[in-house]
Amino acid sequence: MTNDSPDQRWFHLCTTDDLALPNAFVTTRVGAVPLVAQNIKGRVVAFRNVCTHRFAVIHGEPAGCGPLRCPYHGWSFDADGVPVGLPFNPTDFQLEAEGRRRLALHPASLARCGRLVFVRVAMDGPSLEEDLGHDLFARLAALSDAFPRPGTPVEPTEAWERIEAANLRAHLAPAASSTPPALVLHSMAPPGADPRFSRTITLYPATTDAERPA
Repeated sequence: MTNDSPDQRWFHLCTTDDLALPNAFVTTRVGAVPLVAQNIKGRVVAFRNVCTHRFAVIHGEPAGCGPLRCPYHGWSFDADGVPVGLPFNPTDFQLEAEGRRRLALHPASLARCGRLVFVRVAMDGPSLEEDLGHDLFARLAALSDAFPRPGTPVEPTEAWERIEAANLRAHLAPAASSTPPALVLHSMAPPGADPRFSRTITLYPATTDAERPA
């Protein structure tokens, strides 16, 4: 890593499949900062998972499907983070367009490496490819494209190749093995996050005779 500050570091969150459906979301926490990535009308964006009105956490679950709506007063937000649904606005809040823009959610950085989705608290800093290095970035992108199908979990053995990137530990079954071709992705919870934010998924090629990247 190029920076020891958690806010400046990239963390693997999920795959693009997890955010493919409208309103699908995945959350995590980096230190004291809750983050959410969400599909809003086909656009995948990332924000601090905190309402700017009364600072309530918007999505309390690690993943799910539902509008980006704060449970406190029911405010909902668009893909730019601007509150667009404000129950009782004429009587309780009286917010015009400029006032709504001032209360937009704080954005977070989001980047893709093939079908892998990474997030970062800070908006400024090295790109994900710069942070991982071109060769590792390209290898992970190729692997994520070669293993697109989630399936039965497999426990890697010592013989499996291990690839480390950010909080991601990718385990690749040996090419000459009795085990079917498989890629196991284990995302450790970022610093300060509850273990429930760790995730493990086993991926398989679309076909058993698919060629795996070198």
